[in-house]
Amino acid sequence: MSRSLLSIPALLAVAALTTACVFAPVVPPRGILFTNQTSPLFPGGRPGSKEGRASSYNILFLAGWGNSGLARAMENGEITEVRHTDYQIVNVLLIYQRYTTIVKGE
Repeated sequence: MSRSLLSIPALLAVAALTTACVFAPVVPPRGILFTNQTSPLFPGGRPGSKEGRASSYNILFLAGWGNSGLARAMENGEITEVRHTDYQIVNVLLIYQRYTTIVKGE
């Protein structure tokens, strides 16, 4: 097998493990076997009295669905003024993943 064919799985593994690094200001270390972490997406002042969540999911990096957008999270929490936004990553064996946007405000 040629060298270039052997490097393809390694390249795919690195891409899979670093997909969210570009989008968030704080990216905590992730586990391959299991991850359940929350970090700031857009830090703000006082969080507010309401919270809204919106999630997207994927299975084996083959199928993905959901809406983890800010507007959906605001709608789900009946929020009109965003004060703070976090995100949560849940990963189980790179088989199941969930990304959740958490909005806090009024």
